[in-house]
Amino acid sequence: MKNYLSKNRTGFTLVELMVALGLFSILLLMTVGGFVRSLRTERQTSAFTFVNNSLSIAIEQMGKEIRTGRNFCAGGTSCQSSSILSFLSAKGAIITYCLDGDAIKRNAGSDCPSGKKITGDNVNVQYLTFLISNNQGNNGWPPRVTILVGANSKKQTPSSYNVNLQTTVSSRSLAGLR
Repeated sequence: MKNYLSKNRTGFTLVELMVALGLFSILLLMTVGGFVRSLRTERQTSAFTFVNNSLSIAIEQMGKEIRTGRNFCAGGTSCQSSSILSFLSAKGAIITYCLDGDAIKRNAGSDCPSGKKITGDNVNVQYLTFLISNNQGNNGWPPRVTILVGANSKKQTPSSYNVNLQTTVSSRSLAGLR
């Protein structure tokens, strides 16, 4: 009788199987780790883009009204706070922008906190500053309002990014008065 068992043995030994499973596990962990990192990065990028877009829209809205506004901060003097801006719109209405908690608000009146939010719900506005120059119009130049704003996402992660934007808007009316 021939001994077929000793000469024609094929298959894997236990050591070979353990090495193959170990290598497969390492590759699987690296792949899953990369996928998790890419998902985290995508969420951060999405939140950053949302905050940036929300602030850009708010600044654009403020800029449009400031361009045609006059009498910045009630009578051309300084505002109550650097985070509040009041002025007369082109239609003669008092417009007020302010930082209320973690949102930028706009009100057609002087009581800004009761106004409407112009930033998104997932945006955490950290600061809003208005700097007014040439408000009196003594030098013949129109008034300029510089808007500084910084925010981040309310869905913060350990590596969240802050969005800081700044723009300067010049009134179209000379000396801010008509």
